[in-house]
Amino acid sequence: MSNTAITPPERADITRFFPVKTVMALRRNRFLSNSKMIGALLILAPLGLLILCAPLLPLQAPLQTNLMAMMQPPSLEHPFGTDRMGRDIFSRTLEGVKISLQVGLSVAALALVVGMLLGTLAGFFGGLIDRAIMVIVDIFMAFPSLLLAIGLIAVMGTGLVPVVMAIAIADIPRFIRLQRSLVLGLRTRAYIDAARTVHASQFWLMSRHIVPNSLAPMLVAASISAANAILVEASLSFLGLGIMPPAPSLGNLIREGQLYMEQAWWISTLPGVVILLIAISFHFLSDGMRQALDPRSRK
Repeated sequence: MSNTAITPPERADITRFFPVKTVMALRRNRFLSNSKMIGALLILAPLGLLILCAPLLPLQAPLQTNLMAMMQPPSLEHPFGTDRMGRDIFSRTLEGVKISLQVGLSVAALALVVGMLLGTLAGFFGGLIDRAIMVIVDIFMAFPSLLLAIGLIAVMGTGLVPVVMAIAIADIPRFIRLQRSLVLGLRTRAYIDAARTVHASQFWLMSRHIVPNSLAPMLVAASISAANAILVEASLSFLGLGIMPPAPSLGNLIREGQLYMEQAWWISTLPGVVILLIAISFHFLSDGMRQALDPRSRK
């Protein structure tokens, strides 16, 4: 029996994730025509461009002090003002955004890869493998994400890598549970049974059917995880458990400015607005990806 004999409508969905050039062009058009995706790009693209061009811009270095320009309000020379040591808040905010994006994207990538791997194994094979993985997942999910991240930071220490690992470990159980639920629904489909009748290997079933058909909702979850990771990193840094000064992060920028809210509101407020914009953009991105990747939204 040839492979074309076992290609039901469900199997055709795989070509939407791994298509030829013509289908990829149509898919890109779908993304670019999505209003929420455009809204996310309008926020993230300028931020990314500013981060890349920051060394070329006439900005004061993030760690450079200037005692002659302490606590200055926003101006053309200092768009976000200066702090109590005369450091430029705008350049420090850009450095904090770079760290936040590194944390968010790294956490999302780790949680996506590990979650899909373990969730697929648990849902596809079941039995002892499923029970062992889900017991560990249930233990980790018994703790709120932020509290679990704080506990892991206390063990691993502060810094960029420990923060990424702590937040990722707190997020991975949710990805495993989501992937497992998707696999449990997919493994009973008719095209899986048809593939088994021609002695398709377990690896072939998972790599060609299970993973591609569960990829869309997992990518949406990854974009939401990136936004949450940025907020958790800011919370940890605000509490003094994340990125430690003098290295700037959006969380410790807000922490440094909270004592000067009456006389220097810009130190905390403007980095806080940037955090809000980044979180909103990632949630727009997740909604746009869901609408673009969901077959039921196609007209």
